[in-house]
This record gives sequence, structure tokens and C-alpha cells, in this order.
Amino acid sequence: MDIDIREIKPRPVIGIRKTIANTDIGDFIKSTFESVGPFFASKGMEMTGPPVAMYFETTETTVDIAAGAPVTSVTATTEEITELELPGGRIASAIYTGSYEGIPSAWDEFMKQIAAQGESPVEPCWEEYLTDPSQEPDSSKWQTLMVQPLK
Repeated sequence: MDIDIREIKPRPVIGIRKTIANTDIGDFIKSTFESVGPFFASKGMEMTGPPVAMYFETTETTVDIAAGAPVTSVTATTEEITELELPGGRIASAIYTGSYEGIPSAWDEFMKQIAAQGESPVEPCWEEYLTDPSQEPDSSKWQTLMVQPLK
């Protein structure tokens, strides 16, 4: 796995943040993308990158997660669909290729390599979904950018 360490600028995101069961991550991300996409498009917001899922605090059974899309600027929100931010600063990133079921193992390897380089992670980490499954049905070709902010 090739890791890239660099500085990035913060980016606004429109999305939904909730604490959910770890077993519900896939369903949450899918349903959020289905509701956030039409909302931001109807409010004139333009997507500036691929859909994202941000991971905050996790326990053995739950995760504080947000999903949505980076946009040029947030022009409207609702009680559920809110303004979030992908933070700027130093980050480590790597691309995982394969089905979503393999992402947890890829994160384990990614975090081991970050630690081996003497880096310290900070929250939130996030995933950018570079491949649209509706456009590429072969899950072995799906690409996900894993991003870990660093101290």
C-alpha cells in the first residue's frame, strides 16, 4: 500500500451525522447519499469531489459517522442535513481497490504503516468513494481513498 503524506485545505461538506451500530454503516452511507444528493442539487450546491464518509468516535458496537458530499459552499441545511467539514492540515492517504467488505482490513494495514512512520492520527478520518458502483458493477475494481489526518 502506497501512503501519501501531504498538506490539504479544509473543504465544506453537506451531509448527515449520526451515531449508529457498526453493523449499519453500509446501509447508513447508502441511504444518506440517496437523500443528500437530491437535496444539495436542488439548492444549487455543486459537488467538488467524490462522496465521503467521515468517522469520528468508535466503540466496539457503535460509530459516530457522517456521510455526504464535498461542495463549493453550503447554501442550505435542514435539521438532519447539516454543514460539515473535511479538516485541513497534514494527512496520510492511500487508495484501496476492492469491495467495501475489504475496507476494514485495508484500514488496519494503513494504520500500521502510519504508526511505523512515527505519525500520530487525529479524528476524524474519512473515506472518499472514487468509484460509483452504479457505473462499475465489478466490485474488485472499486477504489476508495482512505484519509487519516495527522498531528
